[in-house]
Amino acid sequence: MSTQEKRQRLIDAAYKVFVKKGYLNASIKDIASEAGMTSGLVHYYFKNKEELLLSVQEEVQQRYQKQYDGQPDDAATPEAVLLEIKSRAEDNPDWYRWRYELYSLGMKSESGHLEREVASILKSGRESLSAPLQHLVGDSANASALASILLACFDGLALQKIVDDEFDLDRSYRLLIELLGLYVSKSEGESR
Repeated sequence: MSTQEKRQRLIDAAYKVFVKKGYLNASIKDIASEAGMTSGLVHYYFKNKEELLLSVQEEVQQRYQKQYDGQPDDAATPEAVLLEIKSRAEDNPDWYRWRYELYSLGMKSESGHLEREVASILKSGRESLSAPLQHLVGDSANASALASILLACFDGLALQKIVDDEFDLDRSYRLLIELLGLYVSKSEGESR
C-alpha cells in the first residue's frame, strides 16, 4: 500500500469514527483500529487528532465540490439542486452528522481555530449557492441572503430527519421548492 493510500485509509477511518463516536470521544487508537493500522502510523501521518480532523474536513469538502466542478452556475434547476441536497439527508446522513460535529466543535473552540474553520465551511456553502441563485433573483445581496436561509433549512431539515424517523422530509422539501419558486417568480416580476 502506498503512502497516499495509507493516509487516505486513515482519513476514511477517522471520518467513520468521528461520525460514530464524536471527535471528543474518539481516540487515535479507535481510528487506527478502524483503519487496520497501528496508532504509531496515525501519528506518522498526522501530528495530532485536530490535524486529522481538518484533513477529514478537507476530504469531505473536496468530494462534495467535485460533483459541481466544471458546471456553469445555471446548469441545474433549483428543484434539482434542492432534491439532490434532500437526498443527502436520506442516503448519507453521516454527511450531516459530520457537519453537526464540526459545528459543535467550532462553537466550543477556545482557540478560535475550529470556529474559523466552521465559518469558512458555512461561507463556502453560501457562496456555492448564491452564484446560481443570482441568475434567478438578479440581486447579489438577496442571492446571498437567500443562500444563507436555504443552508439553515437544509441543515435543520436534515437534523429533524436524522433524529425523527417519522419526520416527513419529502413534504418539507416540496414546500421549500414551492416557496423558492414563489420567491423567484416575485423577483423576476420585480426586475421587469
